[in-house]
Amino acid sequence: MNRRFEFFVALRYLTARRKQTVISVITVISVLGVAAGVMALIIALALNAGFRGELQRNLLGATAHVIVMEKQPGPGILNWRELLPRLKQTPHVTQAAPALYGPVMLTGPVQAAGATLKGLLPQAPVPDALRKLKSGTFNNWKPVRGYPPIVLGSRLAQSIGMVEGALVRVLSPQGEVT
Repeated sequence: MNRRFEFFVALRYLTARRKQTVISVITVISVLGVAAGVMALIIALALNAGFRGELQRNLLGATAHVIVMEKQPGPGILNWRELLPRLKQTPHVTQAAPALYGPVMLTGPVQAAGATLKGLLPQAPVPDALRKLKSGTFNNWKPVRGYPPIVLGSRLAQSIGMVEGALVRVLSPQGEVT
């Protein structure tokens, strides 16, 4: 019975008499406006979900889900070689690799800038973010004039004036005074 009443009201406003055609036009415009608003909302939510998924994939490809770090700043985790096989056997862990994190100062030909340095072993698995470099390649890395290679973000490299294959000076505040 309720459906008959709703159908009756909808037909009454959509099919008005000759003198009341303005009501029909306004009803059609209102229905189209609501439909356009719902369509815009659905499109915006779909774009947001896709953007969020892509952003998560890129961020998580550059950073591990779990990072085991030392309690106090020092020489790093001393027994990491014994700890690594145990971490790889943990359920749902797909990869495990040692890395060192630390604040550094990078100096280039134009200026200096602060950064966080992440040091990886050469045989460590390649993070997904390093497979999509804007310039250069991660395959077959070789020392540059006797120094290990380094990857800089494009904005950081541009701000300090670095180009591919050039030497960058890395200064660590945690280094030992000799």
